Amino acid sequence: MSSKQRPKQAPKAPDSPVVGPPTDTLAVASIMEAIKASEGSVLAKIEETVSTLSTDLHTKIESLSAELRQEINTVRSETREALETANRELKLHATSIRSLEDGASHYSDRVVELETQLMSLSSQVKQLSSKVEDLESRQRRDNCRIIGVEESLGDIRMERSVAKLLQNTLGLDYTPTLDRAHRSLLPKPKQGDPPRPIVVKFHYFQEKMDVLRRALSRRPVLHNNKPIYIYPDYTAAVRKRRAAFKEARELLSHCPNTRFGLLFPATLKITGPHGEQRSFDNPAEANVSTFHLNGKLSHGKLERVHYPS
Repeated sequence: MSSKQRPKQAPKAPDSPVVGPPTDTLAVASIMEAIKASEGSVLAKIEETVSTLSTDLHTKIESLSAELRQEINTVRSETREALETANRELKLHATSIRSLEDGASHYSDRVVELETQLMSLSSQVKQLSSKVEDLESRQRRDNCRIIGVEESLGDIRMERSVAKLLQNTLGLDYTPTLDRAHRSLLPKPKQGDPPRPIVVKFHYFQEKMDVLRRALSRRPVLHNNKPIYIYPDYTAAVRKRRAAFKEARELLSHCPNTRFGLLFPATLKITGPHGEQRSFDNPAEANVSTFHLNGKLSHGKLERVHYPS
């Protein structure tokens, strides 16, 4: 190898360190100063930012507090007004309730008084109705109703025609004296409808009773080969009460050796085979209690009744 190709030898390190300026210490110091400066700047910025944020936060808090206080005051005001209104209404209601209580107490006393008066008036009305019914019935004591007579009878003088009819159909040896005779106050029937009843007023009560007895004994009573029926002239209320005993009378008609009849105004009187008598004002009691007592029903008709001996 030539001298040119030989590698160069590295310089030898000095045996002792060379004393020179402390470059690393200076660099560290400068870095620390820079850091302190940066730190101060950052802290200053942070303090400035915190101060700004704190100011904004305080401002917002104050604004929200003001708004909240305003809302609270508004709510308080509205609540106070509502409470005052409710108190006023409550006082009015309390006054109204007291007034109603006083009125209710007064009206309760009035109701009791009116109930007493109503009971008294009802009793008086019942008595007056009974008196009116009795007076109307007494005015009809001389009257009879004839049912089934054709409409052509008595076109000229109804009294004479009816008197002649009664004499001929009942075989009377006298001509009844009639004060009045007329058709019932109903519309004239059409062709094919049943004729209207004839209302007859007798001049003598004895003649009326004789006519009724003969009509009862001669059933059926025929006029122009048609049956006619003669009944006492009762008021509508009495006729309704007497009609309620129809079922009882039909049941009694199947009882042998038993007599029965309706007394005025509507009392069913029954006479048994041994002469015992019972009277009923209530149709239901007559239908059930009496006719079914110790008896037996078959197909709706009474077969036998045992009366107490």
